[in-house]
Amino acid sequence: MFGIYLIIGAFAGILAGMLGVGGGIIVVPALAAVFLHFKLMPVDYVMHMAIGTSLATIMITLLSALRAQLKQGAVRKEMVAQLMPWLIIGTLTGAVVAHDLPSHYLKIFFGIFLIYVAYRVLFTNLEDRTKALPTLLWRRIVASIIGVLCSILGAGGGTMLIPLLLRCELNMREATGTSTACSIGVAFVSTVSFMLLGMSVMHLPWSTGYVYWPAFLGIAASSVLFAPVGTAIAYKLPTSVLKRLFGLFLLVVAIEMLIPV
Repeated sequence: MFGIYLIIGAFAGILAGMLGVGGGIIVVPALAAVFLHFKLMPVDYVMHMAIGTSLATIMITLLSALRAQLKQGAVRKEMVAQLMPWLIIGTLTGAVVAHDLPSHYLKIFFGIFLIYVAYRVLFTNLEDRTKALPTLLWRRIVASIIGVLCSILGAGGGTMLIPLLLRCELNMREATGTSTACSIGVAFVSTVSFMLLGMSVMHLPWSTGYVYWPAFLGIAASSVLFAPVGTAIAYKLPTSVLKRLFGLFLLVVAIEMLIPV
């Protein structure tokens, strides 16, 4: 069983380092499948446990990736400071909603949204400096919505943050590094929220709230080892190739979101 968690963590770590995403889109469905197959959790709380555990692992995974990205100067700290308060507001709101609301319909909406974003990344020039930049108010609104979705879907936010950051005149590597820094804050707030909200639920084994520690330890351990591998791959690839890979990744995520767990 622990070996399964190590494999999941390895894939999550590579994605975090290479694309600035926390790997939650992989971790959540993978954990849900494991919990259901081995009957580790009460059925009614399988998704809650998968999301809460995913958010906890994302924090560790992205910390490993962030160290390498800071060395490369890929983090725009002023953009992190600008977006973080609004991401946190959305994250807290999303955690409360996720505690009581099934996420099936939101996942469908999110999948359709990602198909649109993937099209924009693959077939339009998001780095075109001649287009009007998003206003500060618009960035705050979008950041709040991203925070809500991160909590409900168990994701760090890189999937949604990177397209926004590209429109804010960051190149792909800067967008990846800045997304990583923002996503760590989102994952931390979400994890604490899921721990506290889940403490009211009885009969959740080896857990604190909605965080299942055996899975957390296995995924976190291997993701930390593999995140620098993903970062090294990213810095060997041209930004155009990295952009295409990100667009294709978005399509895969969209398909996964549209398939019921």
